[in-house]
Amino acid sequence: MEGGGATTERKRKAEEAVKPEAEDEDIVKEIDVVEGSKHSDGSIYRADAHPLHELFHLADTRETRLKPMRLSNPTPNCHPCWTACRQHLGCAMLQIFSLKLAKLPSTASGHGPVHLYGFIAVRDLLDPLRNYVFNRSRDDPLVIPDHNSDPFIYLPGPKRGVYLQSRVLIEYDVRIKSTEEGEDDLPLIDGAATVSELAWTQAALTSRIPGDLGAAVDLRRALLRRAVEATVEVRITRLAGPPRVVDLEITGCLAGELVEEEIKLFRGVVREPCALERFVIAARSDSYLFLHFKGAGAAKPPEEFDWFAFRVTPHGCVSDRRKFAFATAEVKVTWSSLC
Repeated sequence: MEGGGATTERKRKAEEAVKPEAEDEDIVKEIDVVEGSKHSDGSIYRADAHPLHELFHLADTRETRLKPMRLSNPTPNCHPCWTACRQHLGCAMLQIFSLKLAKLPSTASGHGPVHLYGFIAVRDLLDPLRNYVFNRSRDDPLVIPDHNSDPFIYLPGPKRGVYLQSRVLIEYDVRIKSTEEGEDDLPLIDGAATVSELAWTQAALTSRIPGDLGAAVDLRRALLRRAVEATVEVRITRLAGPPRVVDLEITGCLAGELVEEEIKLFRGVVREPCALERFVIAARSDSYLFLHFKGAGAAKPPEEFDWFAFRVTPHGCVSDRRKFAFATAEVKVTWSSLC
């Protein structure tokens, strides 16, 4: 078991990971859009519209059949031992750090909350069905209270790790809910795009997904080589109080990577002890996974900060329990090779 803040070095890395990034430090480039691929006109479902439609089975709207944690148990081939296995060294994987609402459609209101629904899914050649990173119905939209101060779409991650040994396709159809009837809903992004490991460096990159009417979503991602899948389960077992309500934010960071970026996982109000969504993260072997928790009373901005730290291994699982000023949390991380 690895507890957060166990050493001075880990504490230093955790504090550095939450420092604000320098403005204008990253270059934003438009993503490689697959032309003739729209959900609104049905062209994305035509196999003859683009060669990639058939390769990635775009006419098949089912969710990926592969589950996470498929290879979490050690095997007789693990050498020299399962905690330091050199047989299962990981593979090239995609890590999405954040989705940012960069621009609203020109006809959208510039004030007030933004209600998003629809989906964003990744299709890889391990199983080219939809691997959702965002999936909300119109009746249960994601609400961004203020896109000017916090424009990020917090993601639990894909259902399973994303295989990036060859190109992957990102499929998306996201809309803005405007009225209860739906007549005035606005398209945000609609289509498909590709990303390839051949064009990527070891650094994190920002790709802009263009939408209709001037809208845009920025995708922050990286290629991680020799990476394994980390499935993170979080349970809030106690809320401090009064009031027994916590405005909670959870982010991740991979310390020891060439890429040390904040992974935006969860932001919301927790009103009772509960299990949160399961998070799936790509983590390079022999690095550390930090999970940062910020929380405070719902009427105030997050003030308290603490963390968990776990050493990445190819197999197995590890659990830890921490008592924070605002709540008590239990975290379980299951490690697995992707293939």
